[in-house]
Amino acid sequence: MKYFRSLLLFLSVAPFIINAQTIEFSLKASGNVIDVVITDDLLYAATDNGSVDVFNIKERKIIRRIKVPGLKDFMGDDIQAKVFSVDVSEDGKKVILVYQGKGGFRNVAIYENNELRKIIDADTDKMMIKKAKLINNSHLLIGQLSNEIVLFNIENRTVIYKKQISTSSFSDFVLSKDKSKFITTDESGKVRLIASGDGKLIKEYSGNNVDNIYKLDYKNDIIIGGGQDRRVAIYNTQIDDRYYIQNDFLVYCVGLSPDGQLGAYSANEDNDVVIFNTLNKTDLFTLKGQVSTLTGICFISNEQVVITCEDPEIVFWKL
Repeated sequence: MKYFRSLLLFLSVAPFIINAQTIEFSLKASGNVIDVVITDDLLYAATDNGSVDVFNIKERKIIRRIKVPGLKDFMGDDIQAKVFSVDVSEDGKKVILVYQGKGGFRNVAIYENNELRKIIDADTDKMMIKKAKLINNSHLLIGQLSNEIVLFNIENRTVIYKKQISTSSFSDFVLSKDKSKFITTDESGKVRLIASGDGKLIKEYSGNNVDNIYKLDYKNDIIIGGGQDRRVAIYNTQIDDRYYIQNDFLVYCVGLSPDGQLGAYSANEDNDVVIFNTLNKTDLFTLKGQVSTLTGICFISNEQVVITCEDPEIVFWKL
């Protein structure tokens, strides 16, 4: 009888354990995935193969491929331009793409009404842009490798403000949900909270990272950063609390759930991803199976997370 009860207990618990961390499905992009944006049922994947691939998540299929012009390498051979950053307007009508130009400079284009229109030209504007995200339909926030943040008016192609954040090289920025402010970071390990409208510094956070921060995320007053110092930094801006997790490997990628209660980070050279509770600091799951260096961790909800790597596979995990 005791054995029978133990067997029943195992059978009742086992399905929960098995389903706690499973791959639901995967999508395959046309190239290695550099950046991802998810809006409603659509996923936009920027690739190194000269395109942004648009997938319908519910139907689990590609519905559009936005191609950017190619270019010639230093040998004069034709190559595909890498798309470094992608974003989508709230109404879904505009797609913003940052893609490779000549001499290390970057182009920025808008895809709208089935047409690609360049608004920043690598040849003439000569901007080394790493990331660009929409504040609204008319304004674009740009992060340059020089750590200069630019607010750009799309309609008349003018600069509203230009702020030199520091002399350290730019790493990443992330907008708040309402886009009224953003956090930015660089090789110094500091995180700065800045007002989007005028570029004024609101607050600086430091101490958790002591070297270059590769990636940031910012959800519901929680900041997460992962960096070269092998630390995962957490700042709770609402209660002014901070801590860090010391990892054994470089932390290339981090992510937060929409409510900020779940954090995720790349944990080791096997590209495993650890999911943890940001409030009580306990580890919950380890997601195994990624074969390449991570480029993105994007929570759709507290139960579903999307992971991208330096390969074409886009993996949907069920927690």
